[in-house]
Amino acid sequence: MYIGATYIGKFTDREFIFEVFDEANRYFEENGIPLRFVYLGKLELGPGYLINIPTEKGNVKGYPLEAIIEALYARLVAELQREDGLPIDRLFGLTTFPLVSRNPYFHLYERFLGIQQEITGMKVMVLSIKPFESENRTLMKKRVLKGILHELGHSFGLEHCSNECVMNPPEDIADWDSRPVAYCDSCMRKLHGALTAELLLREEKERKKGR
Repeated sequence: MYIGATYIGKFTDREFIFEVFDEANRYFEENGIPLRFVYLGKLELGPGYLINIPTEKGNVKGYPLEAIIEALYARLVAELQREDGLPIDRLFGLTTFPLVSRNPYFHLYERFLGIQQEITGMKVMVLSIKPFESENRTLMKKRVLKGILHELGHSFGLEHCSNECVMNPPEDIADWDSRPVAYCDSCMRKLHGALTAELLLREEKERKKGR
């Protein structure tokens, strides 16, 4: 099962993007998870989309979630319409900007990991690397990889858990650093179950199309 991968914003270290998605693919392969990220190129959003969000540390620029979700969905639809495209119904975007919202009641700037949303049967996910920034590149990569696995887990129906697991939401960044780069046994079983069910559903749809 293929998942599109893209990024939004200015990444000074573009290799970081490829490396973190490669690490995710390696984790899938080592654990028999039939998922693979496929890089689809950069997703462009114009500067006109940027908004200012007031925080205790002053104004912070960011792309509103609404704009990112809309852009990811449009990119996913375009990919599905390609005759030579892969059967992708999920798209994951990394962004350098913090996740913010036009909604004045949205106050999750400091702790918000990411978001996933389903639109017409397709799912888009976005994760900001802003909360995970570190001068230690290896540490930062682990933080972002955990975030990717967390949001991807949600897209397959996994909920938050209290085990040593990427689905256990952190209280702070130190708590996040203590999490393993892995799903716990319980979440792994649920993920495999969800994947099996989804693959069977796809096969059934393909059989009906062939009739």
